[in-house]
Amino acid sequence: MKSTLLLLVVLIAVSPTVFGATSLQEQIFMARDKVMPAVVHIQPVVTNYFTGELEKQSVVGSGVIFHPDGYVVTNYHVAGKAERIICTMYDREQVTAEFVGGDPMTDLAVIKLNLEEYHGVVPVAEFGNSDSVQVGQYVLAMGSPLSLSRSVSAGVISTKDRYFSADVRLPTGERTGRYNLWIQTDAAINPGNSGGPLVDLEGRVVGINSRATLFANNIGFAIPVNIVRNVTQALMADGVVTRSWIGLHCQAMQEMEKYFGTDRNSGVLIASVDPGSPADEAFLKAGDVILQMDSVPVSARFVEELPAFYNRIASHKPGDQVLLEVLRGDQKYHFSVTTRQLGELQGDDFEAKGWGFAVKAITRQMALEYQLDDTAGVFVVGVKRMSSADEGGLSRGDVILRINNEIIGNLEQFETLYEEYRANTTPRLLMTVKQGGATRFILVKTEEEEEGEQTNE
Repeated sequence: MKSTLLLLVVLIAVSPTVFGATSLQEQIFMARDKVMPAVVHIQPVVTNYFTGELEKQSVVGSGVIFHPDGYVVTNYHVAGKAERIICTMYDREQVTAEFVGGDPMTDLAVIKLNLEEYHGVVPVAEFGNSDSVQVGQYVLAMGSPLSLSRSVSAGVISTKDRYFSADVRLPTGERTGRYNLWIQTDAAINPGNSGGPLVDLEGRVVGINSRATLFANNIGFAIPVNIVRNVTQALMADGVVTRSWIGLHCQAMQEMEKYFGTDRNSGVLIASVDPGSPADEAFLKAGDVILQMDSVPVSARFVEELPAFYNRIASHKPGDQVLLEVLRGDQKYHFSVTTRQLGELQGDDFEAKGWGFAVKAITRQMALEYQLDDTAGVFVVGVKRMSSADEGGLSRGDVILRINNEIIGNLEQFETLYEEYRANTTPRLLMTVKQGGATRFILVKTEEEEEGEQTNE
C-alpha cells in the first residue's frame, strides 16, 4: 500500500497532467493561444496643442478584438485623440480603423476595424468576470510594450480594488478614475501595453491594461473587465457614456464616525458641493453625511468605496429624482435632488496660429474644475515658445475674456474675431485674461506686425 501511494506521488510530481491536472506552463500556453490572436497592435496618429500649435505624432498602443464585427477595445489615451488609426493583426496584416467613441472617465475607447481591408479570419477574445478574480491569481498581460509587439508577461493579481484619486489626469489632459477601481498586478506593464488585455489562465479577459508606474518595479494597473463590458456597450450604441451628476465631492469617513454621529460602516461624508449644482440647489452642504440613497443604506468608510457611490448617482437617467436621507448635526433630513447629465470634460481645440497660441472651449465641467465663474471666454491650452504671446506673458491655464475690449463669450466668438483681425491685419491685441482669480492685461503682437518689423529693419 505504501509503495502504491509513493508511486502516485512520484507520478504527479514528474507529470502534472496525470489524473487530469494541468501544469502551469500548459495553462499559460492555452491562455496565450486563446487570446493572443485577438490582440492588435495600434498605431494612431494623435493631435495635441500643448505647445501652442497643432502637433501630430505617431504613438503606439494595444487593443483586443471583443466583437466579430471588428470592434476593438483600447484605452482612451491611446485612441481618443486619434486622427488616423492603423492596426496590425496577429497575422501581421495591417488594416485601418475608425474611432467609435471614448470615455476618458474610465480611460476606455472603442475602435472598429475596416474588415473589408482584411483577408483573414477575425478572432474574438472572451470577456471574463473581474468580480471573481482573487488576489494572488495568475494573470497574463498582453500587448506591445515599448513598441515590441506580440508580448506576453506573467504575474499575479496584487490587489483587485486599487483606488486612485480623481485628480489623476490622462496624457490627453482629462481627469480619470472617479467611477472605477483598478486591478493591480505585478505582470510587467509598460508604455505600449496600454489597451491590451489582462488575461486569466482560462483565456478570458479580466481587465484592460491602462497604467504603468515609473517609480516602482512590478506595479501595473488594469481596468476591471466588468467596467469594460458596460462602457463598451454604451460606446457601441451611442459613442458616449451618459452619466448623471449632482455636484457632490465626498471623502472616506475613515475613523470620523464619532465626530459626525454615525455608526461604523454607515454614511458617506460630503466634503464639498459644486456651486450652482443640483446638490447646491437642494441645499446640501459640506459636513452632511448621506445615510441612504433611494431608501438604500450607503457607506464609504474607505476610499475604495467611493467609486461605487458615485456610480450609483451616475447610473440614474438625467432628470431623475435622487432621494437622500442626510444626517446634519444630530438631525436627519430628506432631500430630493434632480440629476443633470454630466457634460463633456474638455471642449474643442482651436489653434490661433498667427498669434502663437492655442485655446479650447470651456465646458461646465472645466469651469467647476478650474473654479471659474462661468463658461465665458476661452481656455489657453498652450503657448508657442518665443512667440509674442509668450513674450507678452500669456500662459497655459489663462482664460481670455476680452480682445481689444470685445467680449469673448465662447470659442465660436473667439474664432470669428480671430478671422476678422487676421483679415484686417490688426497689428496688436490687448487681451484681458484671468487665472486663479486674478485679472491682468497682455499685449500681443500679431504675426503681421512681426513680419513688418522684420521687413523694416
